[in-house]
Amino acid sequence: MKKILETTPLFVFLLPLFFVLHGYVENLGYIRIEEALLLAGTYVAGAGIIFLLCLALFKRLAKAALAAVFFLAFYFFFGSLDDFLKAHAHPLSKYSILLPAFLLAATALIIFLRRSSRPFRRTFLLLNSMFLCYILIDGAEVFLKPGRPYGDGRSSGKTRPVTSIDTITYTRYTDTIKPDIYFLLFDAYTSSRALDQQYHYNNGEFDRFLTAEGFHIQPGSRSNYKYTILSMPSILNMCYLDGLKDVKGGPVQEYYYLTDLIRDNELMAFLHRSLGYDIVNCSIFDLRGNPSPVEESLLPIKTRLITDQTLYSRFYRDIGWNFYQFTINPFSEKILDHSLYNDDRLIDGVKAASATRSLRPRFIYGHFNIPHPPYYYDKNNNRKKVDHPYSPTDEDHLQDYLDYLTYTNGQAEEMIRTIQRNTGGKAVIILMGDHGLRYHDELGYNPLFFVQNQNAVYFPDKDYHLFYDSISGVNQFRVVLNSLFRQNIPLLKDSTVNVKDKK
Repeated sequence: MKKILETTPLFVFLLPLFFVLHGYVENLGYIRIEEALLLAGTYVAGAGIIFLLCLALFKRLAKAALAAVFFLAFYFFFGSLDDFLKAHAHPLSKYSILLPAFLLAATALIIFLRRSSRPFRRTFLLLNSMFLCYILIDGAEVFLKPGRPYGDGRSSGKTRPVTSIDTITYTRYTDTIKPDIYFLLFDAYTSSRALDQQYHYNNGEFDRFLTAEGFHIQPGSRSNYKYTILSMPSILNMCYLDGLKDVKGGPVQEYYYLTDLIRDNELMAFLHRSLGYDIVNCSIFDLRGNPSPVEESLLPIKTRLITDQTLYSRFYRDIGWNFYQFTINPFSEKILDHSLYNDDRLIDGVKAASATRSLRPRFIYGHFNIPHPPYYYDKNNNRKKVDHPYSPTDEDHLQDYLDYLTYTNGQAEEMIRTIQRNTGGKAVIILMGDHGLRYHDELGYNPLFFVQNQNAVYFPDKDYHLFYDSISGVNQFRVVLNSLFRQNIPLLKDSTVNVKDKK
């Protein structure tokens, strides 16, 4: 056995197996075993290709194996390295430092291996033994560790980010009435009042549709922040983001903090933990145990809980958008239409959820990138050609935004009709914009214009007495929970936080 461990490069294939198994254990209960096996098979095949390429370069098995495991380790463990550096040596976590350092290390290793005549038996023994031990430990944990309940962020074993506000106190709810709740978030949808007063656009037809369907409209509604990445954690945690002042490391680290607040948010944790709701994710954001269904590949969606730690995933997430302009056709058109394809998938997901019966109540979160630019349709619902990725200056094309509302309203109306038909009108529907149109030309800079958002709710019993016209995002679900589940959550002051752009 010892001779095999000293001469056979098992570690080239044990490394990706350990990576997948360890990720599977960390997310136990969220990923099915067949999904993990498919991912492991894919990675093992990839490791084999890397090994063969290295073998062609070095002509010797031992040298090829060591080079291959070096490249594979950097690829698979990049996320862990990146997280460690962000926590303990943040300046070193920049790609402008990490990638050149890797290239220098790889060059040095290649030179060393080409000049060396050592058999590397001890190195083989160490690597093979180490990965075998790791796999045995994680394998034992699969059998000893009970799977976590689906979608419960508090059972994940990870610290959930919190803001500086007091913890919300809930009242025990014993009633059996727990309707499905559809939260339909339309990115950058300005309120009808703002559309009329600021842009002289009559959105009355859509308002009349909502009223006819039994919705209650909050005409003076506004978000508390002008950016999605700030509004959504505020809405879903029912609080202001006071914790931002304690975030170290600049905009990138702040972004991680905010996405963590969305993934492990207070609202869905309460619904799942205390009321037994299942969470259905039809949004652009990952939720704990429920990755976003967008950007699908050949691998199952939930394997992203593992693959997000790789070099490719981190690079694509953090700075991949910088390279859109260099993408050559025919792929560039696919990238430019990416958000439209994703919206279609998310809208279809919401409709499919409404047609699915469940023994447990459900909270369905749909988040759609409309009427936010890129503006894919004109006022006659004719498809427009988009010739560049999204830029903040696109929002200054006021007429394009107003024209795009026709398409947006059509999608919203069809979705609402489908939900009402499939649920018999017994589901709660909350339709909101996360902020308003951030339009600068002619009007100048007025933060209030940027946060006036569309807001309408449908309750089967039509009891809307707790809602008020000027409600803001932090109080939206405080009122919803108070109305539906007889909670006594106090309301916060409705304020707008004017966060300056970070360059």
